[in-house]
Amino acid sequence: MVRAIMIVEMAGRPAEHVKDSLEKHIGVLNDVNDIEVHSIKISEPREIEKSSGSEEVHSGEPVFTCFAEADFETGSFARMSETMFDFMPSSVEIIEPSEVRLDMSEATNLLNNISGRLHRYDEIMKIAGGRLQEMGAELKVAREALGKGENGSRIGKMDGKGKKVGKKKVKKK
Repeated sequence: MVRAIMIVEMAGRPAEHVKDSLEKHIGVLNDVNDIEVHSIKISEPREIEKSSGSEEVHSGEPVFTCFAEADFETGSFARMSETMFDFMPSSVEIIEPSEVRLDMSEATNLLNNISGRLHRYDEIMKIAGGRLQEMGAELKVAREALGKGENGSRIGKMDGKGKKVGKKKVKKK
């Protein structure tokens, strides 16, 4: 048996949505067959203070954070580690046992689980980065088609090579 307390945090807006989403996310813990939940405490949402130098979110509306503290136990350290991956807590404290021992196969499985998840997260980040670059290129083409430069200011029509086309200046005599 492994008993732990984990802290799970969420941020967003509006405040009610953040709290409802967190309650649903952490509430799943109650439905897992091989996990015994001792308690779940959910804080009230609070506004995240803007730090100097941080950019305000597009709408200018405040962003809220909320956290849940879950005290629960699982049958093994391996199951505890799976739970951490499933709930992505910001903090975990193992309460019991005071010493954890893993046999070689359990340690190997844990490390392979971590490695596999890291590879999947890396793949997702690479795909997202590629899509972001594609969207940036499409935005550039759209701006040129609309006759706007990268900073959004009006420019003359451009050819495919980035040169202005269209009206030529005529010298007056």
